This record gives sequence, structure tokens and C-alpha cells, in this order.
Amino acid sequence: MGYLSAGAPLPFVGAVSYLATATQDSTDVTLGLSLANAFLSFVRDNDRFVAGYSVSITLRQAGTVVRQVSAHEVVRVASYKETSRIDESVVFQQGFILAPGQYALAVSVRDDGNGRTSSEEMLFAVPRLGAPGTLSTPVPYLQVVPRRSRSAVANLVSNPRATAVFGRDTTIVLYVEGYGEGSRLPLSIEARNDAGRVLWSDTLSLPRRGDLFSGAASVPVARIGIGVSVIAIWPTGMADTVRAPVFITFGEGLPVAKFEDMLTYLRWFASPYRIKQLRDTEPEARPAAWTAFVKATDSDPLTPINEDLIDYFSRLLVVTTRFREEGTPGWLTDRGKVLLGLGEPDQIYDQGLAGVGNRGRSQVWEYRRLNAQFVFYDQTGFDRWRLTSSGEMEFQAQWQRRVNR
Repeated sequence: MGYLSAGAPLPFVGAVSYLATATQDSTDVTLGLSLANAFLSFVRDNDRFVAGYSVSITLRQAGTVVRQVSAHEVVRVASYKETSRIDESVVFQQGFILAPGQYALAVSVRDDGNGRTSSEEMLFAVPRLGAPGTLSTPVPYLQVVPRRSRSAVANLVSNPRATAVFGRDTTIVLYVEGYGEGSRLPLSIEARNDAGRVLWSDTLSLPRRGDLFSGAASVPVARIGIGVSVIAIWPTGMADTVRAPVFITFGEGLPVAKFEDMLTYLRWFASPYRIKQLRDTEPEARPAAWTAFVKATDSDPLTPINEDLIDYFSRLLVVTTRFREEGTPGWLTDRGKVLLGLGEPDQIYDQGLAGVGNRGRSQVWEYRRLNAQFVFYDQTGFDRWRLTSSGEMEFQAQWQRRVNR
């Protein structure tokens, strides 16, 4: 989708945006990075908590380094609770003035507290902007003051993840500029799904501000639905010119996924009846249905988020890698479903000789709070663990009891 996306140990997302400068020989390029407080190492500093991180950026063109930036940043929060935020709580931005052309970008983000580092690279093409009929990148933003001059630095805090939350946010907004003559610039806008089908369309008009047109485009979340959509904007009557992906999620800490895929992931979180209710809901009613589902499955409705859902998907990430078997993702294995459906066991006992090729190994998972044990066996010796038939019956009974309470 044209984004930087780095995983553990220090996950971050990055996006590059483009605005015109005073001349068409150069373009204002901004790199925005998003990371969460929860992945930084905070320490107490009097009545606050402080964490530091470093960003290294290298830009190359035809193998030659054209820009290199190192920055050290400090994050200060007022409470311990804020240190565990998993949403887009930190935004870093770095601007460049670059000539149009192809570039290679390398970004590294380091937690100054413990040295954990993640890196990512990407290729991108800087467009030539400023000619009549051209548009800037549509930039999802958190706050903005529209520019009045192409020579001015944009007063804009981007939303590098380009993300809105289904059922919470009514719109996702994008800043866009146009260049040319006239008092207003009429634009057409569409949201399309990954198959190219138009989900929503509208028109807007950008007012002239100084030597450019600038303003915001609002896209209704309920109309485009959950998952990835591409927003296309162009001057009315002309060809489709600029696009930007946006991501509608199910909530903070939950994955970006299609509605149907999400229901598959939730198979061990809620009862088949609740999942079927969501599956049978018409697309236009899904925001309300999802909101009702989240409330109905929240064991602590006084908090603003459903911690049970977040914990479930945290376990899903764990089991996907820990219990992966040949040809089968970890969350679809017997051990994966038990951990997803019942949580972490209190104790695990390994029996038999460890090592690839040793047959007859077994694992005993003990859940003291449930007064239950589950035995998994590996008859082949190649880490293909299966739950015993009696364990399967016990799991189904315990899981049904949990999801139907």
C-alpha cells in the first residue's frame, strides 16, 4: 500500500506525503512515523513518566546518499496508565525538499531505554507538483492549518496510520491541495474497496488561499465499512489523479481486517450464535451490530475499551507464531484454540524426550481455576500436536460455559 510497516521489537508505521513548493523543480516531502507508548521504555521523572527514542533516516538516489537525518525525541506522559497506550500515541515527522524522481528510503527507530530497534526500507517516487490541474497527496491528519502559500511550511500533524475506528469515528479526514487558477477548485472523490468497487462518492470544492487551493475532504466511515479502502480524488471533469489508502479498524489494539475475516478470527472468542448474528447482518447495519457485539462481550463495560477483545487478539498473535505447524497457522491448531478459548494455562508439563523425530511426546496443560487438564500428544515427532478425544470434549464444555455466561 506504499507504507512503511515494521514489526517487533519496536513496531512503527510510516507514510510519505507530497506538497508543492514555490517551483516545480522541487517538492515538499514529509515522512510521518507512528508508534505506540506501550513499546517504549518509560521511567518515572518526578510526577511524570519519560521515555526516549531515536530515529535514523537515510535517503538514497541511484545508490548515492542525498539526505541523512538522526533525531532524538522525548515522550512525557502524566500517568502510568498512559505508558501502556497501544493506539497511535506518538507521531514523528521529518520534512525534506527534494527534486522529483525515484528514491530509496531507510528508516530505523530505536528505544533509547533498552536499545530495541526496528528498521524498514521502501522505494518511492517524488512527483512534480504545482502545474495547473495537479493535486497534492491526500494526507490523513490529526490536526491542520491549511497553507496559504506554496513556500510556507505546512502546519500539519499527519495520521501516518491513516486509521479510523469503526463504530467510534464518524469520518476520516484528509488534507488536500490543488494548484492552478480560479477562485475555487471543484473536485470529485470516491472510496473504492480492494476489488475496485466504488463504495462511496461525492464532490467538494477547495477555496483559494493565496497561491493555491487547500482544504479538507471528509470520508464517512460507515459508508466505506471495515478494512482497507482507497480514496481517489481528481479535479472534476479530469482524469483520476491522486489516491491514498485508509484503514478502518474494529478498535484500538484490534487488527485491520475485512469484516468476514474478522468473524473467522473471532471463532474462539464468542459463541457461534453471536458470530452468526454478525455474519447475517446487512452491510449498512454492521456499525451498529459491531457496537452491540462489543458491548455484549465486554466483562467490564465501565471502561472505554473491551479489554477481553484486546487480550484475545494479543493471544492470537502469540499462538500464531508459537504453535505454527506445517501448513497450518498457530491459531488454527489444537493448542492454539485451547489457549485462545481458555487463556494461558497455569502449568505446562512436558513428557517424553524433546527433539525432532522423538515420537510419543505429550504435554499436559493444567487449568487450576477450571479444575481441568488437557493432554496434547505428538505421535509423529514433528511438532504436530493433537488434543486427546476426552480433552476435546472437556474443552468444548469449558469453552461453551465461558462464552455463554
